[in-house]
Amino acid sequence: MRLRDEDRATYTAALDDVIGSTEIQRRLARSGVKASQLRVLGLAEGPRVASTAEREYRSYLALRQRAHGEASLVPSLSGPGRQQVYGAGLLPVLAVLTPVLAISAAALFLLLGYGLRLADSAPAVAGNLVQAGWISLGIGAPAAVVGVLGLYRTASRHRGGVPKDRRDQGLTAELDAARAAWLRQLHEGIRSLLLQHLDRSPPPDAGGNGPGGVGAGNDEAAVHSPRFTSPRYTRPDFGSPEASGPDIPTLRG
Repeated sequence: MRLRDEDRATYTAALDDVIGSTEIQRRLARSGVKASQLRVLGLAEGPRVASTAEREYRSYLALRQRAHGEASLVPSLSGPGRQQVYGAGLLPVLAVLTPVLAISAAALFLLLGYGLRLADSAPAVAGNLVQAGWISLGIGAPAAVVGVLGLYRTASRHRGGVPKDRRDQGLTAELDAARAAWLRQLHEGIRSLLLQHLDRSPPPDAGGNGPGGVGAGNDEAAVHSPRFTSPRYTRPDFGSPEASGPDIPTLRG
């Protein structure tokens, strides 16, 4: 079983935690195996170790996808399902647009109406524009107050991100529990793998070439073996009767 790319870092961190544990460090000191060798072994055997926690990992993935799916709902004005719950809705939009349009229309009507009055042109039209401007202003001011209160309420509800109900909070707790269960099983699988490797590794003094091993000092053992005899060297015995020197001729006169 292969882990997803975003979970491989979690596996590496779990491997380092197990290697740094007191139990593994004590076994490393007795076996003579290096921690780097265990790390290479753990990384190489990652898929096999991950398969020991396959059931917990699949449960964790299902809950994670479910949580990410609910959190990815984007606020919108309309849409099916829960998007309408988190969306702005029609009333908040009207509460924002109504005062803006009403106040803008009031300003335009009042400006035109009073402009015509100052110019003494079309007094009837000027009166209607001024009246319409004050009516629009009367509508826009309360709508602005309602809009501000609505925005404040919406902001307080959405403070800290997407609001979570009790079901969302329960899903988060369930997701944390599933991740913890997967990590526990993953640690146990890594621990079993490393201990099996350390059990198969011979101690430092059991090898044939290490210090103190069987193969160390073979030359010295052969020299001091009882079967080893050094060659004997003897000097010639010139004092023996059989020994005779060189013949010297006799001079006769």
